[in-house]
Amino acid sequence: MSPINWIVLIVIGGLIGWTTNIIAIRLLFKPYNPIRIPVIGFQIQGLIPRRKQEIAKNVGQQIEKELVSMADILQTFGEPQQREDLKIFLKIYLNNMILERIPGMIRRAMRKPVSFFVNDLLDQEGDRIITEMIDHLVDDQAQKLKLADLIEVKINDYPMEYLENMIINVARKELQHIERLGGVLGMLIGFFQAWVLTLIS
Repeated sequence: MSPINWIVLIVIGGLIGWTTNIIAIRLLFKPYNPIRIPVIGFQIQGLIPRRKQEIAKNVGQQIEKELVSMADILQTFGEPQQREDLKIFLKIYLNNMILERIPGMIRRAMRKPVSFFVNDLLDQEGDRIITEMIDHLVDDQAQKLKLADLIEVKINDYPMEYLENMIINVARKELQHIERLGGVLGMLIGFFQAWVLTLIS
């Protein structure tokens, strides 16, 4: 077999491998909606759109199981900086709430005593109050609010086009690597075919 035939087989193999992987990646997402082929009745739909609900459920479950749960999120409020932020918020909130309930005639006179009382209370008891709040939220709300369910609903609410763009943007380099790898494997197959044909001839 002439060198030109070798080159042709290798190039064609590379193009076929590269094109095949490009098509395979596109078929992960498209078509978004089922397309029925007449006569044979076969239905075509992208793998991800077809299994969107199942994928959304599995992603939510794995994130909650392996990465972070609602209890973990609520526990972050116990971090020192978050505690201080909560104390500041509670001081402002309680000051305003109490003063709003005091008649206007004496509100100005009570502003400093109320502020002193609230600030002193939270300085002394703030950590205990916040700890009890967090424990209550973790015990009660963490059982009611499942992060997996929130993630599942969010993914299902996204249009398929948005999910496709998001996945491609995140995994662009990896997908391009798969496309190029298809070309390399195709060239190797073309080389092997040329070698076999040379042996046969």
